[in-house]
Amino acid sequence: MIEGFLPATVDRILLAFLEEDLPEGDLTSRLFFGTASSNRTVEAALVAEESGVLAGTFLVSRIYALLGGDVALSFGCPEGGAFEAGDTLATMRGPIHELLAGERLALNLTKHLSAVATLTRRYVDLIARHRPPGMRPLRVTETRKTLPGLRLFQKHAVRVGGGHSHRSSLSSGILIKDNHLVGTGGVSAALEKARREAPHPYRIEVEADTPAQAREAVAGGADIVLLDNMSAPMMAALVPELRRMGREVLLEASGGVTLDKVREIASLDLDVVSIGALTHSPGDISLRLDFLS
Repeated sequence: MIEGFLPATVDRILLAFLEEDLPEGDLTSRLFFGTASSNRTVEAALVAEESGVLAGTFLVSRIYALLGGDVALSFGCPEGGAFEAGDTLATMRGPIHELLAGERLALNLTKHLSAVATLTRRYVDLIARHRPPGMRPLRVTETRKTLPGLRLFQKHAVRVGGGHSHRSSLSSGILIKDNHLVGTGGVSAALEKARREAPHPYRIEVEADTPAQAREAVAGGADIVLLDNMSAPMMAALVPELRRMGREVLLEASGGVTLDKVREIASLDLDVVSIGALTHSPGDISLRLDFLS
């Protein structure tokens, strides 16, 4: 296993990325380093230009394994480790042709996934500072707002940053959203059908856009109620009411949860906060690959 993934799964995704970038090989590098004599061994260093949390190291290793396995890597910062600007995160040694062929893909994935892990860590740390002692844990999760082809790796980066996973696909959980409610006739009708026909191992979650929908979901037997795009003051009044309804239900906040907003809701009696921005707009961590010889 590679970080919990089947090697074949990791390789299938990476091969698609490599085929996109190298459909006929690296033409420029082949012109200069395409012979045994010119394809000399060089060393390179992966250097951070800003602080962050490292994610994606196992992908760099697999990229170079798929390119021939002649590049040796040594990481000075572990997966999930914090780093500062100027730190050398990894050193590489191998044929210059192979190093150059994998450089852009390795950097793209590491920069992006490290940004996901870094942003997640900021949310997790902020909640830890503002969560009153003795309260139930408040989990930070992503959503399905992931980039095509990158979902498994982005969700891994969230976990590396200290977060947790939400459902991984439409097949992995029952989440009754607003359009489902329109099509089924409302919260109570949707819950009744889901409880009657859903596979028994699955919990049932309802997305509530209003306090009235949230109350109806709790009363109707939902296992999880997602409070969608509600303001902090609205949730501050609603959450204690839902807890007093007498059922143990997981309460999740989602929709527009910025770093400023998470400060406000960290003190509420919630179980989960799901944040789409962790994967759809984390920015980039600035890293570079310096050739040393």
